[in-house]
Amino acid sequence: MSQSDTKVKLIDAAVKVFSEKGYFNTRVSDIVKEAGVAQGTFYIYFKSKEDAFLFIVNMVTSQMEDIIEKYRRLDLSQKDKIIRFAEESYNLISDYREIAKILFFQLMCVDEKFKEIYVETNNKIKTFYIETFKNKKNAEIFADIILGFGKRLLEFDLLMDDKPVKHVIDKFTSGIQIILGD
Repeated sequence: MSQSDTKVKLIDAAVKVFSEKGYFNTRVSDIVKEAGVAQGTFYIYFKSKEDAFLFIVNMVTSQMEDIIEKYRRLDLSQKDKIIRFAEESYNLISDYREIAKILFFQLMCVDEKFKEIYVETNNKIKTFYIETFKNKKNAEIFADIILGFGKRLLEFDLLMDDKPVKHVIDKFTSGIQIILGD
């Protein structure tokens, strides 16, 4: 098995174990057992459990940044751009739902590194919304309203209430139609 295969195996195992046990109840030994590798192998790729979780969060954040860039370049109406961006973003978070729960509800309040990642990602999304509404008089207010509405759906409907991602996307789409009045 190549080194990259082993790292992927460890990352997949870490996602699974963190998702099942939460951050604080996960041990490195749980991750390596799930991956089927020796404990020393873990430390070739990661310094600690926190380092592995940080890698996963950065991996998801990087995918979110790719989505932002994709929709920044697309020539769509404001409404279509926001709705399609949200659909892809919610699907990404849904794929890593349990990791998002750990970040939002366990680590963001106790670890400055994770708080910084959260704030930085939110700022990138807000900037995307401001750019999308740059022709509107109150672009920043529109951005704040949409960001707040989207965050509420993410935290409560998707993460806390475990509603299907389609429900969240449909609700976001309805909300955008109300907000934009289109």
